[in-house]
Amino acid sequence: MINTQECSDRLLKDKLLRANNKFLTMFQLSPVGMAIVDATTGDFLEVNDSVLNSAGYTKDEFIQLSYWDITPKEYEKQELQQIEDLKQTGRFGPNQKEYIRKDGTRYPITISGVALTDIDGKEIVLGIIEDISERKAHERKLEHDALYDPLTNLPNRRLLFNNLHQSLAHCKREQKKLALLLLDIDNFKPVNDSLGHKSGDELLISVSQRLQGLIQRETDTVARLGGDEFVIMLPLITNDHDATLFAKKVLDCFLEPVLVGQEYIDISVSIGISIFPEHGDDELTLIENADKAMYQVKNEHRNNYKIFMPLR
Repeated sequence: MINTQECSDRLLKDKLLRANNKFLTMFQLSPVGMAIVDATTGDFLEVNDSVLNSAGYTKDEFIQLSYWDITPKEYEKQELQQIEDLKQTGRFGPNQKEYIRKDGTRYPITISGVALTDIDGKEIVLGIIEDISERKAHERKLEHDALYDPLTNLPNRRLLFNNLHQSLAHCKREQKKLALLLLDIDNFKPVNDSLGHKSGDELLISVSQRLQGLIQRETDTVARLGGDEFVIMLPLITNDHDATLFAKKVLDCFLEPVLVGQEYIDISVSIGISIFPEHGDDELTLIENADKAMYQVKNEHRNNYKIFMPLR
């Protein structure tokens, strides 16, 4: 005869098996990444398709790995803290980090974990792993769109002012000069009106590419201020001659006609130059004074450059 205790144990075991099977089904079907890790060794015991799809492994390959195999070394301190959190509270996260794919590339994730005991009494950790690659890409795009001109992909006014602020602080520390060249395309409006806005946009793109081609130092910046106005920032120069020499290079780069659509167009630019610290020690003053110098060129003969001369 089967005694009451044996019957009770069997019922309990059956109930545990059903619960375990139900959990594993939910585990495998979950759209959220999930993995089970041996709490002692860090070896993977189980993983669902969501994690496999992100990591690029087959299941057979993945369960041969340990948690440390897919974790970059620079996250070791975070991992040790997660282990400590598990010991103290039985859970950790959510934390942001990166995993290493099978092909060696990395992808960003958020991970949370909880300490559990499986049906056989083994200490395990259930990890909830979300691949946030798309979210991070969207964040990067929003950040890029906020700082770069959508037409030319040059830094916009906001990024220019940020870079200029930092460069001015650097030049003050190093007791160096900084030159700001503000340039405007001569007769852009008639060209834009006669050829159409699409061709006008192509012209702006071509101009931006030629200007960018003149940049040789990482510290220098070409930005689109707006319309047909561009700014070139040259920090850490030693004298005004460095600025005028670069202005001549800008003028020379437009000696060759610019291809717009199916035709070549002759263009020129007018350049105003302001120098830190002589013509201002803040972003706005330097921009305004370079603008004044540029309009002096416009009013005289265009296709030239001029350094700002303060009124005496």
